[in-house]
Amino acid sequence: MSNITVKCGEIQIDGGFVFELPSDLLNQALNPDCEQSWYLQDGFKIADPSDPQRLIHPATAVKSDRLFTSHCVNLKHEIICDSIGSHFKREIMFRDVLNEASLQHSDQLWWVLAVFIIVLLVLMCFLLRKRIFRCFLKREGSENRDPESDEGQI
Repeated sequence: MSNITVKCGEIQIDGGFVFELPSDLLNQALNPDCEQSWYLQDGFKIADPSDPQRLIHPATAVKSDRLFTSHCVNLKHEIICDSIGSHFKREIMFRDVLNEASLQHSDQLWWVLAVFIIVLLVLMCFLLRKRIFRCFLKREGSENRDPESDEGQI
C-alpha cells in the first residue's frame, strides 16, 4: 500500500477538494479490465468510477483518475486488474497529516473544556448549598407558623 501525504490547502478547489491519482497509475485507471473504488479511511465505499452517478457523502464527483469531495478527508483508493496472465492490485492512502493533528488537538480541547465546566458547576453547588438550604428552611419555618399568633404579639 502506498501512502500519499496531502495538504488540504493544496488540493482545494472552488466548492471542495480534488484527489488525483499518481501519473504511474493512469494506464491501469483507464484500462477497462480494471476495477477501482474510493473508500473513506474506515473502509466505507463512497465512489466507483464505473458508476459515477452513485456517490456517497463526501464524494461529489468521480472520474477514472480523480475524486472530488465536499470536504477534506483521509481516503483510500483501490485498483484491481485481472487480465489474462496478469494480476495487479494497488491501494493508495491519501492522508492529511495536518488535519489529523488538528483533530487530535481539537478533541483534547473539548475534553479540557468539559472538565472545566464540571468543576465549575461542582464548585458553584458547594458554595451556594448553604444559601439554598437556608432559603428552604426559612420557607418551611414560615409555613409552619400560625399567622394569628403573630398578630397578638406586638
